[in-house]
Amino acid sequence: MDKQALEYAASMIVSGMAAKYVNEQTDGSAVPLPESVKVEDLERFMPNRRRYRGTMTTTQIDQFAEYTNRTAGEVQANGEEPGATVPCFVDPENMTAKVFFDLGTVEYPGHADFTARLNLPKTAAFEELLGKDGRALDQKELAEWLEDWAPQLKVTSDTGEPLNLPAAVGAVRRITIGAKSESTSEERTFGGRRSSMAEVEAQNKDTLPAFVEFTCEPYHGLDERTFRLRVSLITSEKPRLVMRVVRLEHHQEEMAKEFREHLEHALDGQFVDTFVGNFKP
Repeated sequence: MDKQALEYAASMIVSGMAAKYVNEQTDGSAVPLPESVKVEDLERFMPNRRRYRGTMTTTQIDQFAEYTNRTAGEVQANGEEPGATVPCFVDPENMTAKVFFDLGTVEYPGHADFTARLNLPKTAAFEELLGKDGRALDQKELAEWLEDWAPQLKVTSDTGEPLNLPAAVGAVRRITIGAKSESTSEERTFGGRRSSMAEVEAQNKDTLPAFVEFTCEPYHGLDERTFRLRVSLITSEKPRLVMRVVRLEHHQEEMAKEFREHLEHALDGQFVDTFVGNFKP
């Protein structure tokens, strides 16, 4: 027997031993194959697929809930366990939710490739608001922004008194920076003292808005809410204005809670169990 025949015989013995071991360890659900063997899936030639699978994605809460409730009802009616529910994992921080229709149970796990996913996007108005939060704007940029979003805005003074929006826009455009200096000189017999003080202030500051209230729907499907922005003036050679959202983290917590509550209300508890968190199969 030549060398090639010996190598072939040895590989056959090893393959047989490996096949027996893999079969025992996996209850016949896996098999070792040589590198030269190609596995071809013939499902596409069959009249029907072996099982239902796929992913539905949407950005609308009502469409997600409608599809999930209907599909979960079908899965429950045709499943092996009557009354079994499907899990929905809600991530309020990222405004997402995912349903697994074939996750199965611990005893009888499914393939987890039949899913529905909701990604709730920010609205254009909320994106605009976040884009201006904390940014230093020049007079022209802020004035034009106030004019563009006027239907959704209210402006107030630092005492909370409502201001006329066109007048406030005009005040933003007319900001001028003035400087006052004062010096003191004192002479004594055996010494002297010199001191100076400079003060920079903005004119028209009494008509400048101290706060801006921006009302919008932050995410599609969530309720409209009002965000309060504090306006600060940077008195450099060229005036700059900065708007910051007051208690933004608090708003984010409230929106996350609202998102979770919307889903819990929209999903039928008879077919769907809702959990807060993520699940990776």
